[in-house]
Amino acid sequence: MAKSVVLVYYFVAQILAAQSYKILGIFPSLDRNNYLTYRGLFRELANRNHDVTLISHFLLPDALAGYRDVQLSDKHVFKGLSFESVIVNDISRVPFETLVSTKAGNDDCKTLMNNHEVIHMIRNRPRYDVIIAESYNSDCALALAANLSTPYIAFNPQPLHPWHYNRLGINFNSAYISQSLLPYGKQPWFFDRVKSFILYYITNWVYYIGSQVTDHVYLYKYLGDNLETLESIASNASVVFVNTHKSVFGGVVRPDNVVDIGGIHIRPPKVIPTEIERFINEAEHGVIYVNLGTTVKDSTLPVDKLNELVSTFRRLPLRVLWKWDGANLENLPRNIMTMKWLPQYDILKHENVKAFISHAGILSTIEALDVGIPVIAIPLFGDQYGNAASLVDAGMATILTYDNLRKELLLDAINEVLDPTWQQRAKLVSRMWHDRPMSPLESAIYWIEYVARYNGPPNLIAPSASIPWYLQHQLDVLAFVGLVSYILLYVLYKILSVCCCCCCRTEALTEETLSQERRQKVVKFE
Repeated sequence: MAKSVVLVYYFVAQILAAQSYKILGIFPSLDRNNYLTYRGLFRELANRNHDVTLISHFLLPDALAGYRDVQLSDKHVFKGLSFESVIVNDISRVPFETLVSTKAGNDDCKTLMNNHEVIHMIRNRPRYDVIIAESYNSDCALALAANLSTPYIAFNPQPLHPWHYNRLGINFNSAYISQSLLPYGKQPWFFDRVKSFILYYITNWVYYIGSQVTDHVYLYKYLGDNLETLESIASNASVVFVNTHKSVFGGVVRPDNVVDIGGIHIRPPKVIPTEIERFINEAEHGVIYVNLGTTVKDSTLPVDKLNELVSTFRRLPLRVLWKWDGANLENLPRNIMTMKWLPQYDILKHENVKAFISHAGILSTIEALDVGIPVIAIPLFGDQYGNAASLVDAGMATILTYDNLRKELLLDAINEVLDPTWQQRAKLVSRMWHDRPMSPLESAIYWIEYVARYNGPPNLIAPSASIPWYLQHQLDVLAFVGLVSYILLYVLYKILSVCCCCCCRTEALTEETLSQERRQKVVKFE
């Protein structure tokens, strides 16, 4: 009996060992929102008996035995941006914000490659079954993953950006492909398409120079002279995780290796603190939740904009719960509660919360979709514009631009989203968002294990990602068809010319003969 038990335990251990993979995560970004996106994934991978190592700036609390952190830095200094930094004009905003984003990626790359444990890893080349590397404003982590000769997955904590299309083999067309950095949505009018077309190529050029060329020069020092181009490395990722879902962000033809994981950061709601819950429960007409994000410091909001917000909220029968990290606001009406920090997802889940005034950051957008609550979007930077446009296309948001933040317009937007049809539409979109074969977390884990099982299957990568642009657009085929058509038309022209000439000569000879016969008849008659 004892031997049987030992054998059972042995076989169970062998099965578990066979399903256990050695996984490395490389996430050099200092953005905490990105960390909130992927931390649950690595915790669950460790929970499923995988050997997990995560390189990042953050330490996972209550980590399991199979999990190990490689901390890049313990100094998380984030000063935040000012509302004065908001650029209204898209032509100026998009290239500038892309350049700022790539600069942050350059700094993250240097921090990553200067870490002594990472340097030790490059020298000793430990074996991993699969590597998950962050890729949105820099491809530095992908370069490190490729250097370790291990199948790698690109993890994008945001929607697809313009510089991701070419590497995935997606042919951009401004008529029906929206950009994450622009607010035009899926049905732009003519001049929006013109701007989108121009900005697409400008943005790609800025990313190429500001990120790929700069990082590539720096990476030579650590990864050698034979380093491939970063674009080539990025296009060879076995799978690409994107923090969206096609139910709202769809409409673009994508290769099979692009996997939606939007909502992967969502966890079960917790109990709301008593003071906040009482404020919500006692709201006879409901509550509007206000949060303009953490990237911009609320304290920098101009006085005139602040007054517009307060005067609007003062006129509402609803209560307003406002995340405000600035100094205490004086003379607030009784229907407004402000706090420096609020449990956003837990609050949005409350049935008495009727609308969400948001900057439309990707995590806030996903949480609004998860709950099914109408949004008044006030985008300020980056992908917030594209997120807001996606919510508008889905029918559960209205956009109020920052420069148009005035009492009358804000009041109209609030009244609009409080309409019962908007509330019902938001719930319908939420049901579509949730209607998937498996949860985002399960989907991510499945594909990670899939790549590990088959050692980075290349069958999922679109062939269009690795061919020149003229082949993507079939310009060589079109040139050949055009040349052949020209030759055939020329030959046909020559044949017709000869035939016409022969006919003309025959007619001329016939007329000359008839003329001679007439003259002969006339002579005989005389």
